[in-house]
Amino acid sequence: MKARSYMIAIPKNEQDIKDIAGMFKRLSETRGIELLSHKFEETLELELEVDGSKYDVQAAPLELEIPEMYRIQHFFPDVDIEAVENARIGLELNMEFGEDALKSYHAQLKMIHALMPEAVAVIDDSSEKILSGRWVKLAAESSVPPAPRYIYTVQAVSGEEDCVWLHSHGLNRCGLPELEILNSTKETYQSHYNVIETLANRMLEMEEPLEPKEPLFLARMTEEIPMVVTLVEWQEAVEYYPEDMLGGKADREESHNENTCAIFVYAAYEDVEKQNYTPVCIFDEYMEGNPLYMISTEETERMKKLARERLDYMLRAFTDKENKIIVKIGLEVDEEFKDEQNQWEHIWFELLEPMEGRLKCRLTQEPYYVKDMHEGSEGIYPFEQITDWLIFTKERRISADDVYLLDLE
Repeated sequence: MKARSYMIAIPKNEQDIKDIAGMFKRLSETRGIELLSHKFEETLELELEVDGSKYDVQAAPLELEIPEMYRIQHFFPDVDIEAVENARIGLELNMEFGEDALKSYHAQLKMIHALMPEAVAVIDDSSEKILSGRWVKLAAESSVPPAPRYIYTVQAVSGEEDCVWLHSHGLNRCGLPELEILNSTKETYQSHYNVIETLANRMLEMEEPLEPKEPLFLARMTEEIPMVVTLVEWQEAVEYYPEDMLGGKADREESHNENTCAIFVYAAYEDVEKQNYTPVCIFDEYMEGNPLYMISTEETERMKKLARERLDYMLRAFTDKENKIIVKIGLEVDEEFKDEQNQWEHIWFELLEPMEGRLKCRLTQEPYYVKDMHEGSEGIYPFEQITDWLIFTKERRISADDVYLLDLE
């Protein structure tokens, strides 16, 4: 069963929340949104069609109290931080996601931006994160959905010991279990975060949900060693660990005790049939290398579209010689490695020089499936082969997803 998705817009001006007529007007004027029906009692009940999908939505003002554990997802200028700290009221908008979770998430951003276009921040209550109002505007006005990682947050909870408990928030609204990795460490939790993120993104795209104990090929640790993961319901998972461990049975009395699963791995092919799973940590030594995580064709295409849509930002950033830019290029794999699922290897290059419709780049790593190319190889590639890009300024890293930061530089 899906949980409802809750977002709260923090207005620049509290009076905007009382402007119901203005909200209706903006909804009716926003491209891609159609107001099918509405009624106003204790809450504003809306039936909306966004990009061809219908949603029943509730909106209402509420007093603000931001929990300390909520993650600030974006960089905020001081003036926006001050506005958030002083805010006393917000506009909550909640809805149930449709079958396509990422499309539904994008639709909710579009709705909340139409209702409150001058929001300084948006609290995504379901994933326990705080989004920049500037980012929400950018995402809402884009034809491409934001990265699927925005749907959820992975929290790393640590105690006095070395133990770290990783767990997600936000997947339940997609009809999926929250994901966990138990008994991680302060040295390895970043690598384990990559496992959760990759699996969450894959699960968001699957037509049928991944069942507990079902295997899923997630990554290649080396050319010879695959990582095959599986889900174990939390009630069973905690039995493998001490009761008083962080994230153990004693931590489940008041929270994290409903729709949540821990991630384990199958170390060998024969373990799948026997359902003989083991903790993710058996791959820790390989995660320090250059593991190749399996990104779906759908996600690669989304990244490519967003990178192309915002290519002008990257080209503009290149004119500042203090910036460094890397570009992910899709390379056709060697014939011996080709199959239905493996046609292109997407790999990072350093941008050396933009050209008309092309980029001159230098390869920054060794390919897995293109044997005649090596780190340091230079080439010229058309814009059509760009999958992603990153800008490194003196202050921060900027992706195609958060280019609003360039306007704050």
